[in-house]
Amino acid sequence: MTRITENHLKYTSYNGVLFSLGLFSIGTAFLMSILPFTFKHFGFDKSFVRDLTSIYYLGVLLGVFVTKPIINKLQYKWGILFFICLYLITVTILASYPYISIWLACRFFAGIAVAGIYISCESWLLLVTPKSQQAARLATNTAVLCIGRALGQTGISITGTEGYTPFIAISIMILCSLLPLMVMCKTAPIITKATKINLEIIDKINIQGLFGCLASGLILGSLYGLMPLELHNCGYDQHKTSYFMVSIIIGGILAKPIAKVIQTKLTKPQSIIVFSAVGIAAMLGFQFTENTIILFICSTLFGSAIFALYPIAIAQSTQSLNDELLFANAQIMFFAFSIGAVLSPLFAHPFMSVPHGLLDYFIMIFAAISAYLLIHKAPSESKVQPA
Repeated sequence: MTRITENHLKYTSYNGVLFSLGLFSIGTAFLMSILPFTFKHFGFDKSFVRDLTSIYYLGVLLGVFVTKPIINKLQYKWGILFFICLYLITVTILASYPYISIWLACRFFAGIAVAGIYISCESWLLLVTPKSQQAARLATNTAVLCIGRALGQTGISITGTEGYTPFIAISIMILCSLLPLMVMCKTAPIITKATKINLEIIDKINIQGLFGCLASGLILGSLYGLMPLELHNCGYDQHKTSYFMVSIIIGGILAKPIAKVIQTKLTKPQSIIVFSAVGIAAMLGFQFTENTIILFICSTLFGSAIFALYPIAIAQSTQSLNDELLFANAQIMFFAFSIGAVLSPLFAHPFMSVPHGLLDYFIMIFAAISAYLLIHKAPSESKVQPA
């Protein structure tokens, strides 16, 4: 089980985790954005993008299972610091040894590190938050990640995509993400006994939340790796591509207040359906206009739709769980997200051969999750809580 004392509810712990996540997300988003553009400099074929993305999310998938033993051994704070250092090592090796086999190995271990960081931080934040505020805290967490990712996208315009300068900037940002945990997090939840995924948690899995996480992975798994190439294939240069990616992330930041308003009127599954409809409309608008302002509006709405799915699905999945089951639930939901993220580049890559093909792929995922939730309605929520 995980023991919590009043001291663990201090905001210094909560804010320290958020600051660390935000800085880490800047570095990771920057790296994922520049990798496809570094292939020419290092002599890699563009088809390698799919393999690099898939192996990364395969690492994320494995990370779901190795996170708990490491956190049990090192506890929350030192476990997260370990995963951040592991990610930093992979970035250093990427810059030093530009060989395909080494890059594949590095991205695999980077995926493990990212899974460890996100699962541990998410369960930490949930443990120090009253259940009535968990949905709002998850939305805040998502907003912080989105801000970090938005800032990370701008790195392309600052450092360019060639040479070692981008990797140096990324390494510095990852190093900076260590500081909030070391300085601000004087306390952390204490694991006194390992809680494993068992029949109790499996029996309480919320299927709507599970499929919401899966759909989120199927979309986000292709967003960073393939979306820049999709925009480039549509005729946009790397600067405009960067700005479109930023507008998508800004949409994710705006998802929190929008979701909060929507969930005062609707249940969480209904909210997912609404955001899916917004995503479909945004992708259709992106295909049928060349007006720059409208394109930025559509990409922002698209960002709001995709980044709202995961926190709403997670909040839906925790409604009937006690604190001891939160970590195991986070593992299961992140596992579903990871499955989607691993399969996403494989499913999406065939769509890349036609104009706006990736956008059609996104529309299909939004339509599929909406159809599922409409057919398999969740039990009525006793009390609708805003995100």
